[in-house]
Amino acid sequence: MIKVSCIIPFYNESLNPLYVIESVRKLRPRPEIIAVDDGSDDNSAFMALKQKYKDIVLLKLSKNKGKAGAIKSALAHVTSNYVLLIDGDLSSIKEYGITKAVDRIIKNPEIDMIILRRTNDKTAAYLPFLRDDIILSGQRILKTEDLRKVFAKTINGYKLESEINSFMMKRNKKVFWMPLSIKNRHKQHKWGYWEGIKIGLPGFFRYMFSPEMVRQILFFCKEEAI
Repeated sequence: MIKVSCIIPFYNESLNPLYVIESVRKLRPRPEIIAVDDGSDDNSAFMALKQKYKDIVLLKLSKNKGKAGAIKSALAHVTSNYVLLIDGDLSSIKEYGITKAVDRIIKNPEIDMIILRRTNDKTAAYLPFLRDDIILSGQRILKTEDLRKVFAKTINGYKLESEINSFMMKRNKKVFWMPLSIKNRHKQHKWGYWEGIKIGLPGFFRYMFSPEMVRQILFFCKEEAI
């Protein structure tokens, strides 16, 4: 059995998912790759992926379901013990950081999840107390059985990371972080400037003032896996 499956959701990312998949394909051992087009307006990425890669699972949703919906759809195709979640909007990926995290969790089965901390996150640089470079990082590897349990409840399309964190905290799971040098695209680039602000600001304030998120900021995933 393949030990790791990598789920890559994407929405309106132009051809950037090809770059992300090429980066993931450099990992050794190479994981099973499941790419999900979350109802993009533009079919360019989906068609390019379909033409170029015959050895990946490629899905296209009929409408945008949000990141959680896309990953849930992909989860049905996972055949491994671990799931590596990688966003389709990344750039400047240092693959070594991902390989190191995958190796660490496979060799240490007592670890339940490793979050890949965004080491060049601008928000974290200006507001480090929010710890969003860890808490909200979309890059993480966890056991497949745990991710399936997370989806036993309905999850709002863009709250997946906080729901996974909450699941891990309530069950006293062993969660660590490791550094990863990457860059993310902001919502303004995907949705347009004003639409991105409209989507991003409410989420930011919910993140700031939600009791559950405050608990995660204060207590969740405080240790680096060394």
